[in-house]
Amino acid sequence: MNHRGASTNLGFFYCGLILASLGSSLATRIFDIESIPLVKYIAVAGRNVTLSCPGVNEHSLVDSLTWKTSITVAEFVNGLPLASNNRITLLPDNFSLHISPTVASDTAEYSCLVNDRHSPEAIVDLLVQDVPDPPGRPLVVSFTSRSVHLSWAHSQDPRNAPVTNFIIETRVGENGGWDQVPAIRTKNNVTSHQVSGLLPFTVYSFRVIAINELGRSPPSKESYYFVTLREAPTGKPVTTIAHNTSASSLYISWKPPPPDTILGEFLGYRITYRKRDPNSEDVKEIYIRDSSVESHEIHNLQTYTQYLVSIQVFNPEGLGPPTTVLVMTDEGVPSKPRNLSILEVTSTTIRISWQEPERKNGVIHGYRVYYVYQNQTLLHLPILKSDAIQNSIYYYTLSSLKPFTDYRIIVAAFTMKYDGETTEVSVRTDISGPSAPKFVNLTCYSEDALFLAWRIPQHFYNSVNHYIVSYRNMDYTRSREIRISANASIVETSVVLQNLSTDASYELKVRAASISVINPNKVILGPYSELRKITLKANCDQHPPPSLYHPYADYDLIVLAGAVICCFGLLLVILAIVLWKKCFNTTYTNEADSVIADQKQQQQQQQQTQIDWKATCDTNGVIQTTVPVTKIMQNGNHRHLTIDGD
Repeated sequence: MNHRGASTNLGFFYCGLILASLGSSLATRIFDIESIPLVKYIAVAGRNVTLSCPGVNEHSLVDSLTWKTSITVAEFVNGLPLASNNRITLLPDNFSLHISPTVASDTAEYSCLVNDRHSPEAIVDLLVQDVPDPPGRPLVVSFTSRSVHLSWAHSQDPRNAPVTNFIIETRVGENGGWDQVPAIRTKNNVTSHQVSGLLPFTVYSFRVIAINELGRSPPSKESYYFVTLREAPTGKPVTTIAHNTSASSLYISWKPPPPDTILGEFLGYRITYRKRDPNSEDVKEIYIRDSSVESHEIHNLQTYTQYLVSIQVFNPEGLGPPTTVLVMTDEGVPSKPRNLSILEVTSTTIRISWQEPERKNGVIHGYRVYYVYQNQTLLHLPILKSDAIQNSIYYYTLSSLKPFTDYRIIVAAFTMKYDGETTEVSVRTDISGPSAPKFVNLTCYSEDALFLAWRIPQHFYNSVNHYIVSYRNMDYTRSREIRISANASIVETSVVLQNLSTDASYELKVRAASISVINPNKVILGPYSELRKITLKANCDQHPPPSLYHPYADYDLIVLAGAVICCFGLLLVILAIVLWKKCFNTTYTNEADSVIADQKQQQQQQQQTQIDWKATCDTNGVIQTTVPVTKIMQNGNHRHLTIDGD
């Protein structure tokens, strides 16, 4: 038992020695690692790097070798090189570690242990640098219609190279490209940025790229979509058609502005219109709340008026800039001419004047003058505007009219398209002079007097107011005139011209005159009758001159009509007599004979009582004779005047 105890104690002793030895060795190892030199390598990810094993060259005797970090990377055992992955190669010449290509995860402190040594001659520090990891997803902190404030997180791993700045990429719309808008490069590595220059009411998203000295990181996740705020539109509609459709309406059509200029929800259009007159402040507006509408017709406008028509788009933020066109309504019907007046009236002319219509409703090219009489409407030639105007007043004379006739004068302006409203005035033309009277008797009344008689003119207007007898001693050039008041109810007028020269020849003529119905102070003379001549001699009154009376055509017609009626009546009488004779021949034969005898006796008595114009009469001892009119109307009146002559 004692030997065993001694053995046990001896075992504990050796164990203690071993542990003490191990502790002393571990302490020595830690101390040695801190004093081991450090060899640094810097590599770029993606490229190749070769790490030399410190203290080993091509002449070194190597039985075994191990490259390790926290794990065994490669080793040489039993004459065979072994590696942990296919990017790592253990070179056989000098047992260098070749990494091809490097990655950032290859960064570590490498130890090369030769022949089972406990510590390397040097530590190999490999730093593999790479582009950073993607930054965090950018978040929209705030935004306006034109800008947005973004914020994001740094790259999770800068890959052994610090981030110097960032690139911000912008996408417009949900399906736009990231290269549609130029990228924004920040000036430092601050993880926030204010992006400006955006469009209002536009969908945007962003992503961020970190940059270090090796290059750009992969893009971050894109931000969530957002829409910038609205603004009033900046685009103008494009007018395609603008014209009048009538005298009171206009038509306008357009195309909308580009969508990116609406800058908000496209609500429709606003149309405004006013007269071009700079003093006009009456602006009217029309809202079309349908963005698909591209035309409109404006009604209830003034005729032949220029209008300024503007069209704008609008969204909830307001109106865009206007597009303005000038359009004129069509010509219409001019209003009636103003102040139509009668200036002068004669028997065959009427001079009138007027002024332009108050509402021209177009370009006045001229005027039409109509005149109506006896249910007939006649048109004078159109009067051009330039032909009749004087100081803004138009003058025109209607000619070739009928005397003493009621006329209704109508005046209307006209344009190229329409005749205007009419204005009218009524007037009666003045009378014209009566036709020439006709002598019915020209008699030597005595050796120094003449008797002359004439009938009322066949044609006259209204009345005959005067007769003017003109006579001249043919030995002289001067004529004398006498004026005799007349009455249209007196058919025949006569006068005795006394105190004439015996043995002198005279020429005579007579004319009628009427007082104007327009101007009572004006006497309108008619033409003279045919010139008659007579010679005064002693006892010339005993030799009657030839008859001067010539019946008027009207009397010829009356006589002819009377003759026809008499003949027709005579035929009826003869027919009746024939029938009567046949029926009552025996009974009334004696009575018919007596009737015939009475008729013959009456005819003889009438012949005995006829006037003998050649017979002379004794008047105060002077024998006188008279030349009568061969035919005088039984019911005609007779006027006899005695006038002293020379």
